[in-house]
Amino acid sequence: INDNLANTEQAILVETVINNHTVPTALGDLVDFIDGDRGKNYPTFDEFTSTGYCLFLNASNVTSTGFNFDNCMFVSEEKDKLMNKGHLSPYDIVLTSRGTLGNVALYDKHIKYENVRINSGMLIIRPKTKRLSPYFIYALLKSSYMKAAIERFKSGSAQPQLPIKDLQKITFEIPESDTVLVALDRQFLAVEESISINNNEIGNLKELSNVLLAELSR
Repeated sequence: INDNLANTEQAILVETVINNHTVPTALGDLVDFIDGDRGKNYPTFDEFTSTGYCLFLNASNVTSTGFNFDNCMFVSEEKDKLMNKGHLSPYDIVLTSRGTLGNVALYDKHIKYENVRINSGMLIIRPKTKRLSPYFIYALLKSSYMKAAIERFKSGSAQPQLPIKDLQKITFEIPESDTVLVALDRQFLAVEESISINNNEIGNLKELSNVLLAELSR
């Protein structure tokens, strides 16, 4: 169901761009890029725990289909406060920029973790203007055009990466009409709400399955 919803969202985006007047706009003009704290306060291996105050995202948490919280690492509140940039705000978008490139996830109201921080292989993406909603930007970043652009701009062989200076250059065709953008926002919101609700139900079922398996093994 979620795959069908995601495909529908992309079909709506493509059809809208084809059938409306658009303006080519660089991604750097649409959003701000925020990287994580890579300084002296970056957590060491022994500072991570299986539970805690702040979810510290790892590569397995940001997938090609959004967030996955099967394997989580946490840091204490004290450690979180020591670090600077890299803490998520509501409706931020996370993009993987090292190793596995271009996976994106939206930190919406359905995410159960109140404190979340990116690791050094990720970027936070925030729309610069309210004219373009996080849902619209999220749809752009999941598009086949974005995937093709990543292939063109990626660098490094041992560990592929997407420098911010290159991401800023990627150009999208943005509908000029505010009416069209509002209509898109409504449609994308409905799609992402359904996907988030389904993902939460999947998570609940996994937890129930683990409980039942534990009971059976006694």
